[in-house]
Amino acid sequence: MTVQIAIVLITLVVTFVVMAMEITTPNAVILCALGFLLLIGVLSPSDALAGFANDGLATIALMYIMAYAIAKSNVVNRLFNRILGNGQHERGALLKLLTTVSVISPFMNNTPIVSTLTPMVQKWCKEKGLSASKFLIPLSYATILSGLLTVLGTSTNLVAQGLLSKYHLKQFGTFDLAIVGLPITIVGIGYLMTIGYHLLPNYRNSPLDEVTDAPNDYLIEMSVGPDFEYLGQTVAAAGLRDLENVFLAAINRAGRPIVPVSQAVELQQGDKLYFTGSINEINDLLQIKGLIPSTEKVNMADITNEQAQIVELSIPENSTLINQTVKSANFRNRYGSVIVAIHRNAVQLKGQIGRINLKAGDDLVAITNNDGAQLEAMKDVHVFNTQPTQNVATTYKDFLPLLLLITTIIASTIGVIDLFVGLAAACVLLFLTKCVTVDDVVKAVDMNVLFLVASSYSLGVAMSNVGADKFIAKGLVALTGNSAPIVYMFLLYFITNFLTAILSNAAALSLMFPIVVSAAKIVNLPVIMLVMLITIAATADFSTPIGYQTNLIVYGPGHYKFTDYFKVGIPLNLICMVICVFVTYYAYVIL
Repeated sequence: MTVQIAIVLITLVVTFVVMAMEITTPNAVILCALGFLLLIGVLSPSDALAGFANDGLATIALMYIMAYAIAKSNVVNRLFNRILGNGQHERGALLKLLTTVSVISPFMNNTPIVSTLTPMVQKWCKEKGLSASKFLIPLSYATILSGLLTVLGTSTNLVAQGLLSKYHLKQFGTFDLAIVGLPITIVGIGYLMTIGYHLLPNYRNSPLDEVTDAPNDYLIEMSVGPDFEYLGQTVAAAGLRDLENVFLAAINRAGRPIVPVSQAVELQQGDKLYFTGSINEINDLLQIKGLIPSTEKVNMADITNEQAQIVELSIPENSTLINQTVKSANFRNRYGSVIVAIHRNAVQLKGQIGRINLKAGDDLVAITNNDGAQLEAMKDVHVFNTQPTQNVATTYKDFLPLLLLITTIIASTIGVIDLFVGLAAACVLLFLTKCVTVDDVVKAVDMNVLFLVASSYSLGVAMSNVGADKFIAKGLVALTGNSAPIVYMFLLYFITNFLTAILSNAAALSLMFPIVVSAAKIVNLPVIMLVMLITIAATADFSTPIGYQTNLIVYGPGHYKFTDYFKVGIPLNLICMVICVFVTYYAYVIL
C-alpha cells in the first residue's frame, strides 16, 4: 500500500463515519473530502468537476421534470383512487396498489411517485378506517423493486449508465436490468403480501390525530386579563416570543385565529394565547401577571379555520433544514407556519420546539395559513394530511406528459433516438405547452441529489488516480481465496448494500464502480455483470429509512419506528441478494 492509497482510504473512512453520524449534510461532508483531496494533489480541478459532466446526471434531472409534470397532472391520483376502491378488503387493495405501482415505476423516477401517492394513500386509509402503516412501506418497497426493471426506474440506474459511459464501457439497454428486476419484483411482492404483511406494524393514529385528539398535551391556552401590563403593546414588547420553555404559536381574537403570530401583533384584553408545550411548562406562564390559564380542553377550532389549517410535514433526507434548529431555520417566517409538535422515531420530542435540531425523517405537526399551492411549493418538506382541494377539469395537459414519456421510451428502446435527447425534446415541449414552468423546474429537480451524485463520482476518480480501486479489488479477492466466483459476487453485493444503508445509493455505487471494474479483470468475470450486481445492490436496500429516498418519504407519514424497517426489510434484502447473485451468474457466466 502506497502513502497516497492510505490517505485516500483514510479520507473515505472518515467520510463514511461523519456521514453515518449525521453531523452535517452528506453534500457538505463529501465537499470537504473533495477539497482535501484537491489540496493534496490527488484530484485535479478537472477530476473534481468531472462528475458534473456526467450524462447520467443530466438524464436524472430531465426525469425529475418529466415525473413532476405527470404528478402535477393528477392523472396518477385519479388512477389510484379508482384502484384502491372502497377499502372493504385491505389486502386486496394492497395487492392492487403494489401491482399497479410495479407497472408505472419502471418508467418514472420512483421518488416523485412515492411523494405523490403517500398523502393520497394516507388520506384514503384514514377515510376507510385502515392503517396507513400497512400500505406505505410496501408502497416504497414496490417502487424500488419494480424500478429495477428498466434503466429509467431509479436514479441509481441512471447513475450507473453515466458511469459506464465515463469508463467507455457498453451501457445497459432499456430493459437489460429486467433479467434480475423481474424475478425480484415478483418474489418481493409475494413476500410483502404474505410474511412481510404480518411483520408490518398496525399504527392507526398519526401525530396529527394525536394533537387534535389530545391538544392539551401539546398546547397551553392562556387568556389576556385586564391587569396584563402589556395591553396594547406588541408581542415583542411583552417578551412572549423569548420564553424559556414555551413558544407562542397562535392567538384567537374574537373568534378569529392569528397564525403564525408576528412580533408586531398588539395584545388586547380577551385574547386567547396558545403556547406550544405540555401542561408541565405552565409554571413559566403563571409567573406573568395578567395571563389567566384555561381550565377547559383546548378547542382546535379556535386556532384553525378555512384559512388556518393543521398539517403534517416530513423532513426529507436532502432538506436544508437538517441539523438546523427550528429557530435558526426561521421556520415560522420561511413557511408561514408554526410547529406544534415534532415526532422522531414515532416518539414526541420534548422541550422548547425552537431549540430542537431537525433530522431527516422527523414528522412535524404545524398550523399554517398557506393555501394548497403554497404548501405544494414547500421544497424542503413533504406535506401530508392537507385539506382537500377542489377538483380541476381535465385538459390535454393532464395526458401530454405521460404521452411524451411513453413516446420517448419507445423511441429510445428501438434505437430511433438517444434517451437523453428524447427526454430533452420532451421537456422542451412541456415548456412550450406550459405544462411546466421555470418555477416547476426549481421544485422538481432535486439539486442536492444531483450534487451528491456528481461529487460521489469524483471520490471514485480519486480512488482510480492512486490505484486504491485495484488495491481494494485485490484485497477482496484475497479475502475469498480460492472460492468459487459466486462467493466473490456475494461479497461485492453485501459491501455495496451495506454502504447504501449507511450512506446513499449514489455514493455507494460511485465508490464501488471503479473497484468492480478492476475486479472484473482480476477474477475474469464480465464487467457488465458486476456493474449490474452493484447497481441493484445500491438500490435494493430496505433495512433502514435512510437506505433509499422513498423509504424516508414514508417514514414519518407511516409513523414507523426505525426497527420496523429492520423487521420487514432485512429478509427482503437477503431475498434480493440471493436472486441477484444467482440470476446474474447464470445469465452471464453459465449461459
